[in-house]
Amino acid sequence: MAARMCPHCKSELTAANVVAYTNGVDCPKCGTRLEVASGSREISTLVGLAAGAIAWRLASGSMTDLGEVLPTLYAFLAFGIVSPLVMMVTANLRNAPALPVPEPAHASVGHGAAGHDGGDHGPHH
Repeated sequence: MAARMCPHCKSELTAANVVAYTNGVDCPKCGTRLEVASGSREISTLVGLAAGAIAWRLASGSMTDLGEVLPTLYAFLAFGIVSPLVMMVTANLRNAPALPVPEPAHASVGHGAAGHDGGDHGPHH
């Protein structure tokens, strides 16, 4: 099965939608709610972390005024760029869990705004 393909109707989803909505994207053809499989998430995360570690290591020898900050910044940027790019290529889709059905809130009977039923029941503390 190709990456970014609906397991039900076999239509391909765009890479941008899959990366933007990894926890719940709807198939444009059949309407099935899908999510990125955990294996694809792990691969993209590990490759992103490796890219961040490489970027940090390459920038850590800087003797400039920003030498303390730049390695962390470059590692953060490398992870943020590489991880979604890898997910665009390797994203396998699976059925997403069903969304919970909202239940109506139950109104409390016999209580006013102050928590009293309107009568005076003696001294208040």
